[in-house]
Order: sequence, then C-alpha cells, then structure tokens
Amino acid sequence: MTEYTMTYQQESEGRPPRRTGVLDRAFAILDCFTSDEPTLTLTQLTRRTGLAASTTSRLLKSLCEHGALIRERSGAYSIGPRLMEIAQFARPMLSIREAASPILDDLNRTTDQHIQLGTLDGAEMVILDRREGKHPIPVYYHIGDRLPLAPTAAGRTLLAYAGPGIIGQIVNTGTFTWPTWQIPRPSSDELMASLALIRQRRVAVLQTPGASVHSVAAPIFGRTNAVIAAVSIVLSAGSTSLERYVPLIKAGATAISRRVTGPKTSRILPPWDQA
Repeated sequence: MTEYTMTYQQESEGRPPRRTGVLDRAFAILDCFTSDEPTLTLTQLTRRTGLAASTTSRLLKSLCEHGALIRERSGAYSIGPRLMEIAQFARPMLSIREAASPILDDLNRTTDQHIQLGTLDGAEMVILDRREGKHPIPVYYHIGDRLPLAPTAAGRTLLAYAGPGIIGQIVNTGTFTWPTWQIPRPSSDELMASLALIRQRRVAVLQTPGASVHSVAAPIFGRTNAVIAAVSIVLSAGSTSLERYVPLIKAGATAISRRVTGPKTSRILPPWDQA
C-alpha cells in the first residue's frame, strides 16, 4: 500500500455507509480485506462495515460455507479459495495482464526500474501487475490495490482518456485526492491542462515537487481504440531525467496494445511429466 492509498483512506474515513441488501453487506465485508490486512477478526469487520455483530457473524458463516472466506485457527477470517477460482474468469483484466506480461518483463530488464500496469475502475486505478526495480523506492502497494488517479502518471493517463462524467467528478469539483505532503496542490485548471497535454502527446510525465517518486506512463488501447489500461515506469525522484524513458514507455504501451488487439496466441503447455 502506498502513501497515496493511505491518504485516500484517511480522507474517505467517516461513518460507514448504510448497507441494505444481503449482497451489499457481503461485499462490505469482502471490501475490508486488503493486501496489508489479509486477515481480520469479527470485531474488526463489525467495526469497519458498521454492521451489527450478529449480522456480521451470520454473513461470515455463510461466506465460509461458500468458500469465499476461510476461518483461521485463531478465529480470524481471510479470503478463501473460491474467490480465487472465480477470479480466473475476470476478463478482460486478466487478458490485459497476460498480454502485457512479457512487455513488462522487457521494460523491467531494460530500465532496472519499477514497472506498473493499471486500469480504471470508477474513480480509481486498480493495479493489474507490477515488476520490482533494482533500485528501492517507497512504493508498497500490491496487485489488486487501488490508487487515486491524479497523483500518479499511470492514473493521470487513465483519467485523461476517461469519460467526461469521471473527469467532471474528479477534476471539476476540485476534490481530487492529493497527498498532503506534496506542495503545491495543482488547481483544477492545471490538472485539466495536464490531461489535454497527455492526450496530445500520448504520454504522461509526472515530476511533482516534494514527491519521493517520479513516473512516466503511456496509454494502452483496446480493440475499439479506447484506452483500457496504462503502463508506467516509476523511479526515485531526482535519479535521472524522465524524458529519456518516454520513447521506451510509448513503445512498451504500443507493443501491449498490439498484443491485446491482435490474434490470441495459444498457450504452449509443457508435457505433464515436466509440469
């Protein structure tokens, strides 16, 4: 989890929303689990969802019966194998990740830097995949984590190509998430100008004063020529000029786009005796 994620969570803390339907309540429980806290107790889940303890306990029992959760020996709960099985059918996100995987490896080997693949989900970016660089940087998120859009190059790229409703919701209201330690905070007009430049250049170069990391990102286009994801290179602030990475990240994004839109390649599986 990054500092961006923590800031977002702090800003969104408050009274838990009212849960009505059974599915709303079940997903309220599932949404409590994160990569940093994969195991939670009944007390923690009750507090975080705002549900009654009896309701939470009843839903936990049902989720465990369906394999969505498992109960540890300690009595705490964690995500169960059934959700992993269902997630295997999460198209197109898994197909994007599969198509991008060799390109992410190439970018990682070529640059020795941290590589990130993300897609838009509502007003946030979901991390689809990542590669660790040789140089340590203060980035602690995991695959599946969510990040706000404005403070990162990949997120801002996705925002630049988002629908007017999303842009209006995030930018025009002036309430977009921004790390409190990064000064100055851009205005809505500055952010809109940044989005226009990203669409013009098809690349985002983000060097925010006060930030511990800088990043450069490019859009990935799908079959309908809509942006379906973004790939970025993230490195320590001040380590080198980001412009040198612009051709690399644009070439990487183009290669992923071609793999996504091209004919699907069949997997070559090893013989059973070698598997």
